[in-house]
Amino acid sequence: MALAAVQLASSGTLKGASLAAFADLLQFAIMVLMAVGTAINIRPSRGAARGFWVFMTVSVVMWAGDYWMWVYYEVIRGVHMPTPQPGDTLLILHVVATMMALAMVPHRTLRSGSSISSYLGFPLIACWWVYLYFQFTFVWQYLSYDAATFHRNFNLLYHAELATAIIAFFYLAQQSDAGWHEIYNHYLIGFLIYAPTSAIINILIQQNLYTSGGLWDLPLTISIGYLAWIGFRARKLQLTADHTTNDIEPRLAVPEWAASIAAASIPAIALFCFERLHDPPEVRHFRIAVSFTAMLVLAILIFTRQQLLNRRLAHLLDDSQHAYDNLERLQSQVMQSEKLASIGRLVSGAAHELNNPLTAILGYSELISDDESVPTAQRGFAEKIGQQARRTKNLVANLLSFARQTPAQRRLTDLNSLVNSACQLRLASLPQKISLKRNLQPDLPLVMGDDNHLLQVLLHLLNNAADAVQEVGGGEITVSTQTVEDEVVVEVSDTGSGISEPARVFDPFYTTKPLGQGTGLGLSACYGIIQQHEGTIECANVTPHGAIFRITLSIATKLAPSDAVAVS
Repeated sequence: MALAAVQLASSGTLKGASLAAFADLLQFAIMVLMAVGTAINIRPSRGAARGFWVFMTVSVVMWAGDYWMWVYYEVIRGVHMPTPQPGDTLLILHVVATMMALAMVPHRTLRSGSSISSYLGFPLIACWWVYLYFQFTFVWQYLSYDAATFHRNFNLLYHAELATAIIAFFYLAQQSDAGWHEIYNHYLIGFLIYAPTSAIINILIQQNLYTSGGLWDLPLTISIGYLAWIGFRARKLQLTADHTTNDIEPRLAVPEWAASIAAASIPAIALFCFERLHDPPEVRHFRIAVSFTAMLVLAILIFTRQQLLNRRLAHLLDDSQHAYDNLERLQSQVMQSEKLASIGRLVSGAAHELNNPLTAILGYSELISDDESVPTAQRGFAEKIGQQARRTKNLVANLLSFARQTPAQRRLTDLNSLVNSACQLRLASLPQKISLKRNLQPDLPLVMGDDNHLLQVLLHLLNNAADAVQEVGGGEITVSTQTVEDEVVVEVSDTGSGISEPARVFDPFYTTKPLGQGTGLGLSACYGIIQQHEGTIECANVTPHGAIFRITLSIATKLAPSDAVAVS
C-alpha cells in the first residue's frame, strides 16, 4: 500500500516520460526485491521445499526480465515499447516455472525417499505449456506477425496459466497447515489481484491505450509488491513438511490423467494445425515441426519414467519378498519357541521325578558292586546298572538344561576368552586329521551372560562340528568372533557334509547320529540357553560343503563397578 501511495502521489507531480520512467523503475525494483525474497529461502530449505524456492526464483527472474525490457526501452533508450514486446516470451513462460514450483508440493514429504521417476511428471506438463506457447503465440509473434491473432492467443494462454496457478494455490492451501498454509494463501491473494489487472493492461496494450504510470499501474504495483513481501515473510516462518505414510505416492502433484491428456492432445493439435490450409506455409511447417519435436520429447519422458517406475516396482517387489521371508522366519522362530516352551514345561516335571529314583538306583548299585560278599557275576550286573543309571542321569541333566531349570548367573562376559577355553578343552581329544582354527576380533566388546552356560553351548557346537568333520575323513573347524553394529557374532563352521534339515536341528530329540550316540537334546538346550540370553542362534549349510552355526548376542550397554568380567 505504501508503494501504491508513493506512485499515486508521484502521478500528480510527474508527467509523461518522467512518470513512465518512475513507474518502470519502481516496478522493476520491486521485481528485484521479489527475486531476493525467494532466493534467500533456498539455502535454509531442504528437499522439495528447496526445489519450490528454486523454481519460484527462476519464475521471478524471468518475470523481472519482462519488466527490464520496459526499463530498457522507456527509461534508457527513451522510446515507446515496441509491438510485439520483446519480453512477452519471458512473461508467458514465467508462470510455467511457478507451476513447476507448485508441483514440488513442498508442504509434504514421503516417509522414504522416492525415485527419480516421480520427478518426470512435471517436466511433461511444463513441456506441454511450452508447446502451446510455440504453437499458438510464438508463430504469430515472430514468424508471421498478426497483431489480432497474437494478442488474442497470448491473453488466452497467459491467463489460462494464471488461472491454473491460482487453482493450484487454492488447492494446496486447503491441503496444508501452519506455515505453508499461510504462504499459499498469500500467493493466492497476490495472484488474484494481479491476474485481472494484467488482463485489463494487456487489452489496453492491444488497443494502444496503455502508458506506464497510469491508473491501472496502481493495482499492478500493489500485487507485485505484495508478492515480493511473501518471500521475506516466509523466511520468518517455520515451514515444516507433513510426512505421508504412502511409500508409493509420488512427491509431485501431477495427476496421471493430466499427463495422459497432455500427451494425447499434441497429435490432435498437430492435426488441427495441419488442416488449416489458409495459414501461411512457414506457420504450418513450423507448427508441424514443433508438434513432432514435442511428441519426441514427451515420448522420451514417458519411456524414461516407465523404465524408472519398473525398476522402482521391481525394487519394491524385492523388498516385499524379503519382508515376507523375514516374516516366515520370524513365524518359524515363534513356533519353535512355543514348542520348546511347552515341551520344556512337560519334561521339567518328569526330570525332577526321575532324579530321586535314579539317585537311589545309582547308590544301591554302587553298594552292591563294592560289596565283596556278593558274587562276581551279580557285582558285574550292578556295575552295568550303575553305568546305565549314570547315563540316564546325564539325560535328565540335559532335560533340565533344555527346560531352563538351571539358574543362570549373568555377568559381563568376554566371549573371546570363552572361545579360547572351549577350543583348548576340545583340542586335547581332536584327531590329527581335524584342524581347529580361531579368527577372533581383538578388543571384542563384552556381553551380559552366564559364562558356564555359554561355554556349554560352545563346547557342544565344537563337538558336533568335530563329529561332522570326522564323518568325511577329516577337515577344518573354524571359530570366529566379530562385531556387527551393536551385536557380537560368534560363528562355528566346519567342512563336513552339512546338515540335511537345518530348520529342524533345534527340535527336541531330533538327531542325525546313529542310535545310541545322541539324544537330540543338545542343540535344543543350546537354543534355550541363547534364548535365555536374549540372543539368536541360527544354522545353515555353506558352499561347497559344510555347515555353520551363528550366535548373536547384544553388546553390554554399560559396565557397572560391581559387575565382574567372566574370563576362563
